[in-house]
Amino acid sequence: MPRNATLLLDLEDSVAAEHKARQRTRINRLFQSGALRGRKTLLRINGPDNPTEMCADIASCLHQDLDGLLLPMVNCANDIVEVEQIVTVSEQMLGLEAGHNAFVPLIERPGAVLRASEIAAASDRNVALSFGHVDYCLEVGAEISEESVEIPRQMILLAAKAHQLTAISSVFLDLDNNEGFEQQNQRMKSLGFDGCFALNPRQMHKALEVYSYSQEQIEHSKRVLEAVDQQGSIAKLDGKMIGSPMLKMALKIMAEILEESREAA
Repeated sequence: MPRNATLLLDLEDSVAAEHKARQRTRINRLFQSGALRGRKTLLRINGPDNPTEMCADIASCLHQDLDGLLLPMVNCANDIVEVEQIVTVSEQMLGLEAGHNAFVPLIERPGAVLRASEIAAASDRNVALSFGHVDYCLEVGAEISEESVEIPRQMILLAAKAHQLTAISSVFLDLDNNEGFEQQNQRMKSLGFDGCFALNPRQMHKALEVYSYSQEQIEHSKRVLEAVDQQGSIAKLDGKMIGSPMLKMALKIMAEILEESREAA
């Protein structure tokens, strides 16, 4: 069953400095038009490394139809705390419910990697951690390669899971390599990542397919539950032992499938 895509608008790297004010106006008008009502939407604002633009982004673009902020270039937990203070004041001025905007810190600096757990715990608004491998490699002076990002990526994954947050994998830059995108994200899913960033519609559709539970996973989960129901908490299925971890995974999958069905209805 397919999971839902989240639209990500951008005010940071994809927008040149001289165009940021105009882009803020465009995004504000888009929200005011109601075009995004009912659609899950995040906005990547400028980060603490660019505080003037960051504050302007928050002041101009918060809206009832915006669900949260992707926070780039954070370096420590205090960065999250300071952003939260600014966002809280802006929410109050706009009449938004306290805590309306969720946070997704983008971990892409060496210091942030080392403090990923502290960043994850810095705010109740945090719903996910994401990894930005390009800026990470730039700051450490490394080539963009699997070897360069394997350890920091795993550290961010562990920090997210330790604090019950969603873990979002990096972008895949080879836009015409659909097979490579699928292979990369099948691996990320196997490691424990819950989703990824997509740079075009083709990547988006493939990502929804990859990160959704397959029919085989769903059927296997049903069989695990049946085996435990019939044999007890320690059971045997297809010659393999089933214990508590397998049961918990099956219950998790079935609960999420049920929740998705309710949302679709």
